[in-house]
Amino acid sequence: MIQNKKIIIITGGIATGKSTVTNHIREKGYEIIDADYIVHNLYKKGNSVYLSIIRMAGIEILNEKNEIDRAKLVKFVFSSESIRKDINALVHKAVIERINEEISKTKGDTVFVDIPLMLEEKDNLTHYGLVYDQIWLVYTTRELQVERLFKRDNRDKSETQKILDAQMDIEIKRELVDIIIENTGTLEDLKQQVDTLLEHKTK
Repeated sequence: MIQNKKIIIITGGIATGKSTVTNHIREKGYEIIDADYIVHNLYKKGNSVYLSIIRMAGIEILNEKNEIDRAKLVKFVFSSESIRKDINALVHKAVIERINEEISKTKGDTVFVDIPLMLEEKDNLTHYGLVYDQIWLVYTTRELQVERLFKRDNRDKSETQKILDAQMDIEIKRELVDIIIENTGTLEDLKQQVDTLLEHKTK
């Protein structure tokens, strides 16, 4: 715990329903720190991380508004293993510092941190000081992931399969967490599970 707070990480895969779960938890009055939102802000023009990335990657990764072009940055990051490690270290360190700052500002005894790639980046994140008590996984089957992505983004199924293949398999993630939130039924079933967890697991 940090400052007597219980810290719970919420994670999942694409189209598993993580946003639905975090929105419901927020509606129940709990504070949620969004790692993606923090990263987005770190990349904003003028930020120290923005400036460091430009020094490492060059102005070629900027768009016409001098903002970091995420697609160009990803291409650059994967051009070299050493470059990938250096930029990931820079971003991870800054993200964890900001998460810990935000945790210290929260008022409740329990705080949730939404980290989509928690399991993929667990070693790096903990290395840079991420402390937590539990990891909750929002789970659905791969078949439902494909179906939901197809309906949500109107992607063809072959493209959807490629997106899922690029992520850690959801079945592997099941074995690496403390709590599994099953999102294979109705919305009401999902919310009831979350309500039960909030009642019994946040005490």
